[in-house]
Amino acid sequence: MKITFPHIGDVHLIGRIFFREIGIDIVTPPPNTMRGLEKGSEISPEEICIPFKLMVANLMEAWQMGADTAIMPATMGPCRLGEYGELLKSILDKKGCTFRWILLDSPAAIGKKELLRRLAAVVSDSEKSKPEILRALYGTYKILKNLEHLEQRAHILAGYELQKGSCKQVIYDCRKELAKVSGIRDAMRVIRDHLRRLENIPVDYDRKPLHLLVTGEIYSMIEPFANHHLEDLLMDMGVSFEKRVTLGWWIDRTVLDPFRLRALFAPKNRYLPYEIGGYAKDTVAEGILCGRKGYDGVIQVFPVGCMPEIVAKAVFSRMIREEKLAVLTVIYDEMGGEAGYITRVEAFVDMLGRKKREETTAGNIPANSPGENRSLGRRRQAGIVPPHYTDKLKGDADVLFRH
Repeated sequence: MKITFPHIGDVHLIGRIFFREIGIDIVTPPPNTMRGLEKGSEISPEEICIPFKLMVANLMEAWQMGADTAIMPATMGPCRLGEYGELLKSILDKKGCTFRWILLDSPAAIGKKELLRRLAAVVSDSEKSKPEILRALYGTYKILKNLEHLEQRAHILAGYELQKGSCKQVIYDCRKELAKVSGIRDAMRVIRDHLRRLENIPVDYDRKPLHLLVTGEIYSMIEPFANHHLEDLLMDMGVSFEKRVTLGWWIDRTVLDPFRLRALFAPKNRYLPYEIGGYAKDTVAEGILCGRKGYDGVIQVFPVGCMPEIVAKAVFSRMIREEKLAVLTVIYDEMGGEAGYITRVEAFVDMLGRKKREETTAGNIPANSPGENRSLGRRRQAGIVPPHYTDKLKGDADVLFRH
């Protein structure tokens, strides 16, 4: 059995570490490219969204590289991701790519026993014992959460760094080294080293950078090619931002919290109180938190045709009026040029920056604005400036459910 899965964000790094640890062959498809998108578009339904077109191209390439088993995530509700597995199978079977399919869905949707059966199928070729596999799974999960912790801190520090590009380089170098490691212990060491390096980057905490929240459809959030490397663009512009929708967030929400107990602690969502599929309700809740915590604005990203996010976009239109929320909605498709997207983001950032400078001059910055927390201690309490890192990586309970 040679396992593969679509190229989504850091999934290829995390998957490679886990399957190597338990002794299973893995085939990682090449990174997403325009050529791959064109191939995927040729054999996909015209109205389907970009994530599907990229995934079908990934899996075709993986089949040509020798993969025979495909792992796919699923979701609930009207979001078409829940139907990707069946549609991918139908299209790829016709192309001679007859994968063995393993679809991973929420235990609330398929039951805990069925989820465990499917997870067992994933590791069925491993010679490791069950305790060893569970330790490897937990260790890989810790790697994922700590890698995301590193990335989140770098995104925040990017607005305070003295040398432009320092934080972004730490992320790049960490990913590059993780692609070479042979096991979980080495991966943890790599992340620990880069957390220390990030801690030592020269910063100026007296700066008042824009503080934005990036939210939206999960694939567009975590796959750089699908959002035209939005994170890199924001870091290059000196923006301090947060992105809470990640692979680790999806695992926590879908697999580890099937009854959504964390929703009990979420803000009351009067704008979209119902589940409509996908993660639209979460997107709107993020916008509510953004307004309450004094962020300067929200960037919502999703592919053309994403029904849940289209609903969230409509709700944001109301929130712009009632909550005075600054929102930029960026909708991606294969026909749009990267320059156009970059121009829109740059214009949004320039507008917010000008507004913030005017408010600063007039002395009208809200008390809960990130830029108003002048002391380092107050910034840390607000979660805007990362606390001092210790030699010990964050793990176990304190990282387990952080968003």
